[in-house]
Amino acid sequence: MRLWSVLHLILPQEFEGPVSNFLMEQGAAGLEEEEVEKSKEIKLKAYFLQDGRKRRVVWAIQGYLRSLEKIFSKKIPYQISTVLLPEQDWGENWKKYFRPVRVGARFVVLPPWERVRLKEGQIPIEITPGMAFGIGTHATTQLCMKALERRLKKKGDSVLDVGTGSGILAIAAAKLGAREVWGIDIDPAAVEVARENVERNGVRGIVRIRRGSIGRVQKKFDLVVANIDFKGLKRLRTPLLHHLDDKGFLILSGILKKEQDRISRLYSGTEALRFIEVDHRGEWASLTFKKKGTEG
Repeated sequence: MRLWSVLHLILPQEFEGPVSNFLMEQGAAGLEEEEVEKSKEIKLKAYFLQDGRKRRVVWAIQGYLRSLEKIFSKKIPYQISTVLLPEQDWGENWKKYFRPVRVGARFVVLPPWERVRLKEGQIPIEITPGMAFGIGTHATTQLCMKALERRLKKKGDSVLDVGTGSGILAIAAAKLGAREVWGIDIDPAAVEVARENVERNGVRGIVRIRRGSIGRVQKKFDLVVANIDFKGLKRLRTPLLHHLDDKGFLILSGILKKEQDRISRLYSGTEALRFIEVDHRGEWASLTFKKKGTEG
C-alpha cells in the first residue's frame, strides 16, 4: 500500500491564498483548509505522495515564507509538521474534501463517488484524485476551462494540452466537441492518472495521453492550452507556437497577475500572435492569443 505525506501548516489567514497556490505548484495532490477556532489563523493540510520529497517540500515552503516576510516586511508566525497516511485513509479524507464544483457556464467537475442531478446543457467531468494537478478547484484550471468554452466553438477542432496533469482540460475539450485531443506530460504519475480519467469519462477514442515533452509531438493543432508556470511558458514559447496552426488559439495560464504583462509581451513580441483577452480569478491570470494566418 502506498503512503501519503500530509503537511500540516498553521499560519495567519491573510497568507492562505499565496501559500495554498505555492503548495499546489509543489505538487500537492490536494489541500484541505480549516479555520482555527477563536483565531485569525488558518490550518492547511497538503497531501503529497510519499516518494522521498518530503524534506524538499518542507524546505521549499519555509523558503517561500521567508520570501513573503521580505515582501511584507514583517515576521510570519507559523507551525509546520508532517505525518504519514496510508492510501486508504487518504482516500477517505478526500471524500470529505472533494465535492462537485461548477466551472464556467457548463462544466460540473465531480469525484466518482458523488452523484449530482445535472441541469440541461451541463457537462459532467469525473476526476479521480491522484498525484496529478487538476481537479477543477484551482483557479488556473478553472480559467483554462472557461477559455476552452469560449474558443472551442467549431466542432471538429484539434487540441493539444501541454502539461495535462489529471487530464481535466483534455477531457473538457473532448466533451466540448473537439475531434482529436492530445494530452502530454513529463510526469509518469500524471500520465497514469490522466489515462484513468480519460477512460472513466468515455473519451478514450478522442483523447490521447502521452508521456514526454512537446518536442515529441509532430503535428499542429487548432488550439493549444498550456497551464504550467511562468518559467515553463517562457521556455516553451517557440514550441508552443510551432504546434499551433494558422488562425489557431493559444491559451496560457499558471501565471500570477503580476506576471501576465511579461508573458503577454513575450508572446506578442513574436508578431505571429494577436492578443485576444485576459481573464482573472483571484491573483491568477489566463491569456488567450490567436495565431495570424499566412496572409498576415
